[in-house]
Amino acid sequence: MENVWDATKLMFIIYGMAAVVSFLVAWVIKLTFSAIRFHGSRSAVAPGSPAKPTPEA
Repeated sequence: MENVWDATKLMFIIYGMAAVVSFLVAWVIKLTFSAIRFHGSRSAVAPGSPAKPTPEA
């Protein structure tokens, strides 16, 4: 019975480590997308600002 309990403890440790890694990866992906969204909204033209003049051909 001791062997089964050791295997169960190992399973819980591995499950916990996998959950931590999964949350870290999700957090990095979330930060990446929010940085892209922030960068896109910052570089967008404001509604009240005049449009850039286009060179005339």
